[in-house]
Amino acid sequence: MSAANSNHVGPRLGPGSETAPSDCLCGIDIGTSKVAAVLIDHECGRTVAAASKEHHATVPGLASRCDEQRVDVLLDTVWAVLRELGPTVLARTRAVGVTGQMHGVVVLGSEGQPLTNLITWQDQRCDTAFLDALHRATGIRGLRTGFGAASLAWLRKNRLLPDNAAATAAIHDHVVQRLCGLSRPVTDPTDAASWGLFDRRTGTWRTEAWIACGIRPELLPRVRPCGDCAGRICPNTAAATGLPVGTPVAVALGDNQASLLAALHDRTPERVLALTLGTGGQLSAVMPADFDPPEPPEDAAFEYRPFPGRRVAAVAAALCGGSSFAWLVTTVRTWCRELGLPIPAEGALYELLDRLGQDADGGGLEVSPRFLGERHVPEDRAWIKGIARTNFTPANLARALAVGTVRNLKEMLPTACFEGRDRVVGSGNAIRRLRLLQQAASETLGLPLEISAMREEAAVGAALLAKPLARRPRRNDPGPS
Repeated sequence: MSAANSNHVGPRLGPGSETAPSDCLCGIDIGTSKVAAVLIDHECGRTVAAASKEHHATVPGLASRCDEQRVDVLLDTVWAVLRELGPTVLARTRAVGVTGQMHGVVVLGSEGQPLTNLITWQDQRCDTAFLDALHRATGIRGLRTGFGAASLAWLRKNRLLPDNAAATAAIHDHVVQRLCGLSRPVTDPTDAASWGLFDRRTGTWRTEAWIACGIRPELLPRVRPCGDCAGRICPNTAAATGLPVGTPVAVALGDNQASLLAALHDRTPERVLALTLGTGGQLSAVMPADFDPPEPPEDAAFEYRPFPGRRVAAVAAALCGGSSFAWLVTTVRTWCRELGLPIPAEGALYELLDRLGQDADGGGLEVSPRFLGERHVPEDRAWIKGIARTNFTPANLARALAVGTVRNLKEMLPTACFEGRDRVVGSGNAIRRLRLLQQAASETLGLPLEISAMREEAAVGAALLAKPLARRPRRNDPGPS
């Protein structure tokens, strides 16, 4: 949804921000296409200021199926977005939370310097044969392409894992490392689980499985509890960003869980489904506190993910969410170009297709939006069926694509997760922008839809997680290690 993620210059101030509170919480989200930062009121959670910027960190010209981003560009964008919030409000920051795109991994040297690009969650280099070999070696069948464990094993097999590798991290764990000047990165269960070789029940890495992959366990980040204090803003970071020296920083958490925290804020989690449509898509259900999740089947299309508060969330995660609609926009513009017709502006075309789709019934078309496959069926691909002589119109295609995007997620989540839910809370740039997706969500899930009032939900959720650190006595917090 590139048009929806356009750069924002300067902070967006929330209502009443001219009387900003003395205490704020800062949240940072390192996303697939942009970086966002927010400052929220420590007491009521109202957004005081927000800023975002596309990072353009994706590395061009890579081998087929590879998806990587430059770590230095991502870091520079984080510092720039924080500075956009402004020194006056940043000076009021009492705690910092960080989140970002899950599953990906970067290899670090002994000084914390990146030795590789970030291999992202969208990476497709691990084919079925390679993953089958990992399953045989580890006994773990949950590994998917784009997972940190699979990416590291692929680097080692292809002799691309640097000899001087000293640590590995998710991108947001590395940002926390840099914010605090830590000698090594730390992680939490929400992120560790996304790598694929983590025992959710014990809260520890599956050491024997990592060794079977040829990865030294000492390369893995230390696992700390959700919301634990990772360290404090160091002088170098303070000079680069404007954040106060000594401000506590929480261990980073995954963006899916961060968005859930924001979407479910002040709601009863067991009664709500959370639908997030950004670049990818997630349909999530936080389970009751006493829920003991069974082991999912080997071919499960969903995951039980750790959630703050020692709970779990059942999550169906699609590789294409809002980017499915971006495919339609790009396709129409490409056809116009090749036919020698005027090429509509991207933003105007989003609006037109959105409006046309709302007035259409789909004409009997069905669309599967698996343009990148799915983690549980990596070789599966998108399709369109039901095409007749007169129904293949832009309006019907837009409608069918929106319905297919939501239906794909619904069919991936176990039916038991829908029991007792009375509403859907929507978040993410795609569903917020496109009324067609909103209609499709309510109709397909059979529940009323509420769009989250919060912008930059993942960043807000990270800030909310850090709230207890603002009240903790300084002497009890660990410093840089």
